[in-house]
Amino acid sequence: MYRSARAGLVLAIAMLCVQAVAAQPPEGGPKGRRGGGGMMGMGPLGMLNNPQIQKELKLTDDQIKKVADLGKEMRDKHSGEVAKLQELDRSERQPKFEEFRKKVDEESKKLLAGVLKPEQEKRLRQIQMQREGAQAFANSEVESMLKLTVEQKDKIKTINDDARKEIEEAFQGGRGPEAFQKMQTIRKESLENATAVLTDDQKKTWKEMTGEPFHFEMRQRRGGGGDR
Repeated sequence: MYRSARAGLVLAIAMLCVQAVAAQPPEGGPKGRRGGGGMMGMGPLGMLNNPQIQKELKLTDDQIKKVADLGKEMRDKHSGEVAKLQELDRSERQPKFEEFRKKVDEESKKLLAGVLKPEQEKRLRQIQMQREGAQAFANSEVESMLKLTVEQKDKIKTINDDARKEIEEAFQGGRGPEAFQKMQTIRKESLENATAVLTDDQKKTWKEMTGEPFHFEMRQRRGGGGDR
């Protein structure tokens, strides 16, 4: 039971540091299916299932339906992989999780081809990078666009590693409002620290890549049912 709950917590932390849209970790233990849903909430397709983002991108009813159908298709396709990830030891889980995240991200982009308008795709990508925060700098595409040096990559990696540890410690005592607030503070500080590593030109490029700030409404699950 402890192993299962621990696995759910670590996966939650990983997702919160990478691409969790609703900023809430999945349930662990016997309710691992919720955790799987959270993992499938990563990437462009998962983000489009968020009502806030649908409104920001001005999605039509037809687009929303297509996104929902594609989301179900992805969840059904990868549910087995999610279950296997949850059973891995911590040392194995992180690299496998990164591989899974990248695969889901690429598959989502292919499935969404033709569903969004160019301006919607651009804004979605901006929001995605904003949501990733400092973790976005670890993306090979972002590294290339910003032309990060080896020294900069090392510094940013250290910042992200430290943030991940702090978030894990914050959730050790539970997942109440204080833990979520602490997580938000850590994420904000890690982004500020990572951005400080950039040159003025790189900061300008980063601002163009992320666009106008998009503010996510914080939600968290309560008990077994969570927010509906």
